Amino acid sequence: MRKVAGVLVVAAMLLPLGLTAAPAGAASGTSCAVQTGTASIKPGITPKATNVTITVKETLSKCVGGGVTGGTETASILSKAATCAGLGKNGTKTGPIVGTITWNTKKTSAVSINTVSDGLKATATGTVKSGLFAGQKISTTIQYSLSKGNCVVTPLTALTIKGLKPFVI
Repeated sequence: MRKVAGVLVVAAMLLPLGLTAAPAGAASGTSCAVQTGTASIKPGITPKATNVTITVKETLSKCVGGGVTGGTETASILSKAATCAGLGKNGTKTGPIVGTITWNTKKTSAVSINTVSDGLKATATGTVKSGLFAGQKISTTIQYSLSKGNCVVTPLTALTIKGLKPFVI
């Protein structure tokens, strides 16, 4: 479940990145002020330890820098032995979560992100592995809330993700 919490955070993921020097020939970074999304969880998190697949879809908007104004991120991770008790546990580390951001320019960035949970918030950091912004660092902080299921009476199968800080690359 610890992995679920981290993944969800990442899910929220997708992440504001810490601005760093770009490799020669790479585009400068970007900062997206708005980050929203959802995480679907199959088969769902319950009190009993279950392996689940978490799929995140996020929209990044109001981006400044790097020649982009927005994008859509998709990411996925298998979380082993996820439980309700582990969801949102402080200090839970999850990752790497592997995903792709498709920018409004149709260019893409392959990303790898790790999260650390703080209740229903998570700090996400990572790296752009290839594509636009290759080699640059990523950072953000997200918050998630239950949107389908309550994790006890019915399996938790969906979360809503909201960026608390800009998604920075």
